[in-house]
Amino acid sequence: PIASSVGAMADIEPTMELEHAIGFSGHLRRCLVFHPNGRDMVYAAGGCLIVADMLDPHNQVFLRGHDDFITTVDVSPSGRYIASGQRGENADVIVWDFEEKRLLYRMQSHDAGVAVVAFSHDEKLLLSVGVTPGDNRLFVWDMASGLMNAQSNAVQSVDSQNTMCAVWGGFFKDIKRRDTSNYMFATAGKKSIRIWCLDPVNGAWPVMGENFTAHSHIRDYTCLAFSQDRNHLFAGSTTGDVACFQIKSKSLASSKLCTQGGIESLMVLPSDEKETSSLLVGGGDGTLTRIVARNFSDLHDVMNGKITLKGKITSLCISPDFSETIVGSAEGLMYRMRNSDMKTVKVSESHRGPITAVTFPRDSSDRFATCSIDGSIVVWDLTDYRILCAGRCRDGGIPTCIAFAFECIISGWTDGKIRCFDGETGEMLWDISDVHKGGVTALQVSYNQRFMITGGENGDIRVWDIKSREMVSHLKEHTSAITSISIFEDDAHALTGSKDRNILCWDLRHEKRVASLRQRMGGINSFALLPDQLQVVSVGQERKLSFWDLREPDPVPPPCFLSLACFFLAVFSHLPPLNSHLLSCSSHLSSPTSSSLPPPTPTFLFYPCHTPSSLYFALSLLFFPFPPQRP
Repeated sequence: PIASSVGAMADIEPTMELEHAIGFSGHLRRCLVFHPNGRDMVYAAGGCLIVADMLDPHNQVFLRGHDDFITTVDVSPSGRYIASGQRGENADVIVWDFEEKRLLYRMQSHDAGVAVVAFSHDEKLLLSVGVTPGDNRLFVWDMASGLMNAQSNAVQSVDSQNTMCAVWGGFFKDIKRRDTSNYMFATAGKKSIRIWCLDPVNGAWPVMGENFTAHSHIRDYTCLAFSQDRNHLFAGSTTGDVACFQIKSKSLASSKLCTQGGIESLMVLPSDEKETSSLLVGGGDGTLTRIVARNFSDLHDVMNGKITLKGKITSLCISPDFSETIVGSAEGLMYRMRNSDMKTVKVSESHRGPITAVTFPRDSSDRFATCSIDGSIVVWDLTDYRILCAGRCRDGGIPTCIAFAFECIISGWTDGKIRCFDGETGEMLWDISDVHKGGVTALQVSYNQRFMITGGENGDIRVWDIKSREMVSHLKEHTSAITSISIFEDDAHALTGSKDRNILCWDLRHEKRVASLRQRMGGINSFALLPDQLQVVSVGQERKLSFWDLREPDPVPPPCFLSLACFFLAVFSHLPPLNSHLLSCSSHLSSPTSSSLPPPTPTFLFYPCHTPSSLYFALSLLFFPFPPQRP
């Protein structure tokens, strides 16, 4: 019965269900959208699209259909559809059904990447524009059938122009400024801003990408917004000014300098006054500015209409009742801002760079720590996914490994130092210089928390007394960088893994090697010592899991481990739930690069995989001996 069930399991493609995501792709413009239901927000995190409940941090839905990083997101006016585009060879545009949380359409006409997706005001049409160079194609799709309605080249000169933003402007107006049955939208980018008119019945272009006249006002435009009456178009540029164009004459009406760091986002606020528009301008210097356009052309500042947040303001989206705006920054922060007085509340925050390591304390599973190439060390609360404390070292290079010790967090850095941070305040307490030449690549603290073992870029293993911060012993047999260290429960033995393809077992008291495991191909990226202290699971550059028995020099054949799930259930069934986790962290989508297995775990396995500035958690009931799927 066991063999037959295991055989059936082998025929099923193994998957891990994502439990929660921390962080989002804040470097993308308009990647954070307020859903019209007033409760959810939609945003991109690497190759995954996330629908998150703003009132319940545990309620997240993950929409996975892309095989590369998402580059653009939009939500239809009613909230019925979500559209997302990606980069890479399979530059697909995907339309999702929000209510059923399923893939509705997949458009496969773009190459190289998708720059912009945008829904029309009545959500009957979807606009998608490819990146330039590489694609330079513009498509309009019919949402009733998912078929192409019209197409064109996005820009005239691919050498000097591109498309970075697009926005729909309702129905096109005739010479008397009356609505017709044709649709209007605008596109803009490097040195160009163009107006389009589409006849949706036959897919013709009454107006095909006519350039606005700006004379000497030549800019690289990053964001667009139509006025409420759709007679004017506002455009933000990399030079930090907002330009106002008149649609009827297709000419520049006025401009105003708003920020010093370029404009990253722009949004028109509803106004009760006729011939007046109120705008929110998100700057690359972190400023959020409110300006007023009287007569839709005379741009003025507003008293107390400027605040400064952390990072470039890349996303602005107003709530359905117009009372608040959700703000996203390139630093990975989300804010909710009250429109009446511009007061902000931080909703979420994360690292702003790829995550390099993650760890749990040995005696707890309600918090964990991460470090990133941005030089930050962060401790997270798993109950509500908020940050408990954060530490930073600006001149120490990159933290590569971390471990808990008492109420402190010890970290290894590329400058060869070990730094210790307070686990409650994030303050740096002490450091040890010249720990390893070329940088510290691995670190582990003993069970009694009296000593730690570090590994270096050149294959050295060193044991340090934590209290005195002095080196106790030096072990050298590896010939390449140390990638992972695990200490046995008796604190007398340790395992070390290296890029030289070896996992070595050491007798720490006698300072000698007692066992050696050698991978056939590729270095060891990381490994986990199972609770029986005899079996090891490793991940390597050959991109698969390997299973070892310390009594055997070679990997154990998979048939001996097909009942591994049953083994986990048998070993951990007597333990309290969520006592520990299996984690892996990666700076790209497909290759796991570090894992940690603190004390015994039940049937739950948390799996985090990193895409820039985000951390994914997956929850699985069984452990399968296969590499994880890409999100």
